[in-house]
Amino acid sequence: MVLAWRAAPHLLQVLIRPVGQVVFLSPAEPFLVHLKVAFLGGLGISFPLLAWEAWSFVRPAFPSGSRWPVLALIPVSVGLFFAGAWFGWKLLLPAALRILLSFGAGVMTPMITVGSYISFAGWLIAGCGFIFQVPLIILFLAAVRLVRPVTLLRQWRLAVVGILIISAVITPTPDICNQLLLAGPLAVLYLGSVLLAFVVSFFRKKEAKC
Repeated sequence: MVLAWRAAPHLLQVLIRPVGQVVFLSPAEPFLVHLKVAFLGGLGISFPLLAWEAWSFVRPAFPSGSRWPVLALIPVSVGLFFAGAWFGWKLLLPAALRILLSFGAGVMTPMITVGSYISFAGWLIAGCGFIFQVPLIILFLAAVRLVRPVTLLRQWRLAVVGILIISAVITPTPDICNQLLLAGPLAVLYLGSVLLAFVVSFFRKKEAKC
């Protein structure tokens, strides 16, 4: 947050670009928004460390021979987080705003407060970043033999229902369009996770034979 504090005004300009213009209703609101934006920036800056800490927590669950290959997935985790954040800011947020604001077109004049908008956008962007960690979570579960890749493949119907539920929670709009916009990449990530789980299972069996 300290590192992101100086860049918070620039980050705020980037975040409010999809909505165009915002207002504030209390003298303290700009300062609180500055804190929120600095927190979001600090989350992005510190995510590599957070990924490292998460790896350190689950590392004992892996067999000793497979720890270092999994360590290489930390950059992948960081890349997936920023890819999800970019997806939320660049695609999902403008689509959600376009649909939500269309309900008041010609009837109401939007006066969006900066505090409510940053909370709205921050939840959406950070949520997408964390949701994009699904492949690594499934890979971890497969590596410690809590799930089997064949089971993941057979239970694809339950996975689709779960993806739609997660998409409904993350997306702030009640329409099916934004829900499917997030569900599509999640489905691709799930299929990629299953393929990774098959690869892990194959090498584990190969090591067992040796």
